[in-house]
Amino acid sequence: MLITGIIGYPLETTYSPRMHTAAFRAKKIDGVYLRIPVEPTRLKDVLDALGVIGCRGVNVTNPHKETVLLFLNRISKEAQEVGAVNTVVFDEDGLSGYNTDVYGFRVLLEHADIDLQGKNVLMIGAGGVAKAAAWVLKQYQPDRLYVHDIERAKAEALASRFDAATVIPADALQTTLNNTAMVINASPVDFQDDVTPFMQRGSLYLDLNYKFPLRRHGNIRCINGLEMLLYQGVRAFEIFTGEKAPVAVMQKALGMNHD
Repeated sequence: MLITGIIGYPLETTYSPRMHTAAFRAKKIDGVYLRIPVEPTRLKDVLDALGVIGCRGVNVTNPHKETVLLFLNRISKEAQEVGAVNTVVFDEDGLSGYNTDVYGFRVLLEHADIDLQGKNVLMIGAGGVAKAAAWVLKQYQPDRLYVHDIERAKAEALASRFDAATVIPADALQTTLNNTAMVINASPVDFQDDVTPFMQRGSLYLDLNYKFPLRRHGNIRCINGLEMLLYQGVRAFEIFTGEKAPVAVMQKALGMNHD
């Protein structure tokens, strides 16, 4: 049996098990995808135990995307540059880390069809998923990336990886919102009603969460992170199994419309 799963804490909301379980069935793979809550102090012990039972790989979500780097034997070039890992594979000679959030966010942006060159972007939150998003954003050549996090040190760490980035405090958010083409919510908090009233007409609110229902906010486009979840999962499935992912099946499992 192919043992896979997701580790995080507290794992209150995750759609990954339904997506991967559906993919295993469609591909006739004898596999299981487990939900594994792991407190931060137990991360290494759980990784060791998963290796002992023959686990093939796990996805990694908050709060472990950055700390898991300490326990890996190999890290992909992309994940090293991002500074976060969301997919771990158990090989015979150790643990390998990848970042499939990068692929998921890239597809999400492509489908959003937004021109960011020479424009400003605001990132709320500066954790592992924000690092992946910022890494992809470089290719879109925005004029400036504004970063806000309640932990200023985390915001500064993310900004240091982006040439044209500025850390802003909470009292500067409203002014910044008036001059941004896109706001990315990479925090676990629902900010829709707090930020959209101050955004430019025609701008994009991109919530990397998928647990918050999207609401209409005048002429602001609002997109959630469900498509990012799908495509990071597609890439992770292919890493775990070595087979092409059944994308349409995974979309359906997430309740998404597909062509």
